[in-house]
Formats: sequence, structure tokens, C-alpha cells
Amino acid sequence: MKKHDNGFIKKQNKKWVLDIVKSRRPISRAEIAKITDMSATSISRIVQDLENEGFLRETELLSGGVGRKANLLDIREDALYTIGVDLSEGMCRIGIMDFTDNVFYMEKVSMELAQAPEETLRFIAEAVNRTIREQDLKPDKIAGIGLGLPGIVNHSSGVVNHSVQLGWSEIHAAGILERLTGYPVIVDNDLKMLAKAEYRYGAAQYSKSSVLLGFGSGVGVAIIMNGEFYRGENNLAGEISHVTVDINGEQCKCGKIGCLGTIVTEKAMIRQAARFVPITSVHELIGHYNKQELWALNLLDRVAVYIAVTITNCLYLYNPEILVLSGPILEDYPEIRKLVEEKYKLTVSEPIPMQMAFKYAQLGDKAIVMGAALQAQDTLFNFDSL
Repeated sequence: MKKHDNGFIKKQNKKWVLDIVKSRRPISRAEIAKITDMSATSISRIVQDLENEGFLRETELLSGGVGRKANLLDIREDALYTIGVDLSEGMCRIGIMDFTDNVFYMEKVSMELAQAPEETLRFIAEAVNRTIREQDLKPDKIAGIGLGLPGIVNHSSGVVNHSVQLGWSEIHAAGILERLTGYPVIVDNDLKMLAKAEYRYGAAQYSKSSVLLGFGSGVGVAIIMNGEFYRGENNLAGEISHVTVDINGEQCKCGKIGCLGTIVTEKAMIRQAARFVPITSVHELIGHYNKQELWALNLLDRVAVYIAVTITNCLYLYNPEILVLSGPILEDYPEIRKLVEEKYKLTVSEPIPMQMAFKYAQLGDKAIVMGAALQAQDTLFNFDSL
């Protein structure tokens, strides 16, 4: 058994108390002592340290119940900040999160699609550094940066192994961004960042198990079990875009035939529709659907069936407490959403109770930024990092 010195144990206890206050704020010292089973003296000492270091503050609120009233404790929102970045094709969102997990600033920036990875990361670094200056944040208050992007990512090393959407392959995104900003950086798949936010503050809030299923420029799954991501052996768990669903279908960019991503992604839908009329967006496709054009009715009916089957399969495969649906295909187009709900009722069977269906993501455009900032805070913050 590994032994730890008193200094390590002290830091762990401080982190424990800090986490309790963050999750249950405002809270009294007596409640913290009850939760931790530590003595009132120990809690008072830890709280005093955290107050002196600028993490906690006493509020004017008083504890309830009988006996002597005590001031409740809360988090100091300016104790530290994390930066969340949501990178996709031609666009990135940058947000700043304070220590109460509030994203108090966010901006959307357009980018050139053809930029090389290093140029894109330099653009992001300049935008992040400018934002920090404009918001008048002290550099020593920045715990780090979280970057969410589409693709297969080695979250431990910060290397983007492959991103079809960005055209990246084996790019050390974390290392480059760290060098350009001077701050620690973590990088992960954007769907996992979104799932993190929905788990902490959205549709799957603190569920025992949740699966987030996203349909947009790609299709994928993020799995959270007991508060932790299930990633699989090589961080490939949930990469269902390349599950074969139609052996007589189209060829995918990966080289296989009939991948799910060749049917239910935005580009796939536009490509299928372009066989009938020249269109450039799903919005245009919806226009033809609303005009009751037969080809559009059949196309979206087929897409809805595949999405509904994917939802049902995920419920069977993972049996989560909560399944969350996300992505522009379902969130931006009520026509597709309605069709999917109708098809789902036809694909689900008795072993899955109808009430155990699914929820829709709740956090909107800020979700990936929020999840990236949360993941950065959880991963990068410790009492030695500031």
C-alpha cells in the first residue's frame, strides 16, 4: 500500500472540503464536518486556510435549525478561472469560466477552413490571450485551457490522432497551444466535453450513468459511468460513426462501405439530397420536405429511421439511467426531431420501458465551452498549480 506524507493528506482534505462547498454551497462548517466525519476543529482549520488562500468566503446567510447560528460558506468566484474552447469547421467559441462554474464571457469567432493546424492553433492562442487581457484577468489566476474538437483524441497526451472534419492527423494540439499561450492545456473530443457539461449542469445532471448521442457534422457517443468517462482501451468507445449499418451503402472516407456517418450526418444528408436538386444546407432540404416533395419525404424518413434505430441500440447496448440526444440535426430542425420521435416508438420494444426513453440536451451553444472549461478545472487544478 502506498503511503502518503502529512502534506499530501492535508492537500487532499482541503480539496475534499473545497469540492463539498462547491457542490452544496452555501454550507455551514458543521455540515461539512458531518459529511467528512472530521472534527469541528479540523474543519475550522481547513476552512481558515482556504479563506486565507482566497478560495472560500463567509456569506451573510446563517445556518438554520436550533442552537447557535453560524455564517454559511461559499466559493469565491474570482479564486481562479478556466478557459473553454469549442473548435469546429470554420468556427471556434471561446469562453471564460469562474470558480463557481459560471461562464460569464463567451465569443464566437469565424475562421478560415483551409488553415493549417498550426495556424488554427495560433489563431486560437491569440484570441485566448486577447480575451484574457480584455477581461483584465491576472495570468496567475488562470488554471488552464480546455479544448474540445471533433475527432479521435488521445486525451492523455493531447494529440489529435485524426479529425475528418478538421483535416488533422497526429497533431500535438495541447503542446502547441501550451507553447503559444503559456498555460496548461487539455484536449478532448467535443462530444465528451458536451457530455461533461450536460452531466454536471444539464439533462443528465449527476446521473449514475448517462450516454450522450450526438448528430451533426459527425455522429458519436459519450459515456459517463459514476461520474467518469468510459473511454475503452484506445479511447475509441462511442465512435459509432463508423459502425456498419448498410452493407450495400455508400463508401465512407474511412474506406469502408455503409458506415452510419454516410447516412445521418449533415454532409451525408446534403449529398443525398443533391442527387435530386442542387442544395448546400439541411435548411434547404427541410424547405423541400415542407413542400411535400416526394424525394425529400423519403430521404428524411430514411434518415429518421436510422437515427431512431441508433437511439434504441444505444439503450440496449449501454442501458443508461439517462440517454441525452444532442446535435444540430435534432436541435435545429423540429421536423426531423418529430420524425425521429415517431420512428423511435416503432423501434423500441418491451424490454425497454417507454418511460425510459431519452432527453434532449439543455445547454445549447455554450455546452462544449462549458464542458471544456469544467474538464480543464477538474484535470488541471490542484493547490500546487497556482
